Amino acid sequence: MRFIFGSVLLVVIVAVGTILFQYGTLDPCRMLAQDLADEGYGQIASVIGVEPGETPESAHSMARMMTSQYTQKECMTKLKDRWLGLEKPAQ
Repeated sequence: MRFIFGSVLLVVIVAVGTILFQYGTLDPCRMLAQDLADEGYGQIASVIGVEPGETPESAHSMARMMTSQYTQKECMTKLKDRWLGLEKPAQ
């Protein structure tokens, strides 16, 4: 029983650590905004023929403004759908 609890705890710690490393927050709306900003800026950069690199803060601000209209549950659902490939990125 101890081994199972330890294993589950380790998986949770690794998952939270990975999310914190990738996004820097556990707020689902901020994580969704970062995904949307990175995706949008990457598309614009590829159209004009530039390496995407670091997404500017202005792109993050615009995405946060959009996700501020969502509830935490809506953000989590949209983020989960993006991670699982159920929601197609904007073309």
